[in-house]
Amino acid sequence: MVRVLWVYECLSPQIQQIAGIVASHPEIELEIMTRNTELPESAVDVPLIPLECRNKVDFRARRAIRKQVIRGNYDLVHCYTSRNLANTLAACSGLSPRPQVIGYRGTVNRLSRLDPANWITFWHSGVAAITCVCNATQRALLESGISEQKLHTVWEGCNPAALTTSQEYTRADFDIPEDAFVVGTVASIRRVKGMHLLLEAVRSDLADLDNLYVLLIGDVFDNELKRMATDPHLASRVRLPGRIARGGGCAGLFDVYTAPSLMEGLSMSIMECMTQQVCPLVSDAGGNVELIRHEQDGLVVPKGDATALGSALRQLYNHPELRAAYAQSAHQRASEIFTVPQWGNRLLDTYLQVANATASPISKAA
Repeated sequence: MVRVLWVYECLSPQIQQIAGIVASHPEIELEIMTRNTELPESAVDVPLIPLECRNKVDFRARRAIRKQVIRGNYDLVHCYTSRNLANTLAACSGLSPRPQVIGYRGTVNRLSRLDPANWITFWHSGVAAITCVCNATQRALLESGISEQKLHTVWEGCNPAALTTSQEYTRADFDIPEDAFVVGTVASIRRVKGMHLLLEAVRSDLADLDNLYVLLIGDVFDNELKRMATDPHLASRVRLPGRIARGGGCAGLFDVYTAPSLMEGLSMSIMECMTQQVCPLVSDAGGNVELIRHEQDGLVVPKGDATALGSALRQLYNHPELRAAYAQSAHQRASEIFTVPQWGNRLLDTYLQVANATASPISKAA
């Protein structure tokens, strides 16, 4: 039996599902320290212990974690933020027996040796393993000097049942004609998401496509993008409605889902588009190419290249049969690989590997 403790911030509905999958395995006993312990009774059937880590050096949190680790006699402690990881590593210092501490990494940037926070988290000698959301994340940590033996890629997944928003909204709700060609995304729209490149491509290379509309759902933190959206050549066909609850379900309103990211981990937003059988057009940044296979599940263009983005959009505009084929392939790929149960099984497989379990792997590693 492998005793596992999660040190987590807040348990989203999807993470509650993952907890249920992990806890249901006969070789795993799971407990969770988290802020949101007041969940519906049916949400997650595992013990929840209250914890709030306010920063990376939180002595009250460290005392609580140390007390719980001693009480629980865990084999593994999985920490899902750097703040939780820093406090857990400090809390476990000097313990015997000492649990194997696992970190989590969702970004693809390398670790900076000038950032002292990295020395009390990912470079700390007490880290036994790090789960990486994609192979690009794993490569970045490997290039940062983390031992390959510590790195485990665990692809995440999407829950189609949660994507109901598209049934609540129509294109008319965003002042878009029903017969328009709609491209866009659902995201927190920062510069790194590359949406300025999409507007540049529409303005410079696709101006002749009168029925092309851009719908960008999510909070916009890119002031230059806001300015571009008021350009007389774009204003009539760019929509910035802001954040929408369960906005991922709106991907079904698009003809083409665009993700021209400059940097990306494993995008849940792209997975949601795949699940809704929408044609993806993505950049080759980070984990995008692990989700979308070029000219099979969609089109992949070089990151930062607005001209290539415009050419790909024109190709998809001119060939609806290609869009349909890519959308179908993306949907099948999502249903075969990027589901919540498969995510849970990959995580279980990692736990058993890290704990040196003798049981056969539960699922093929990502």
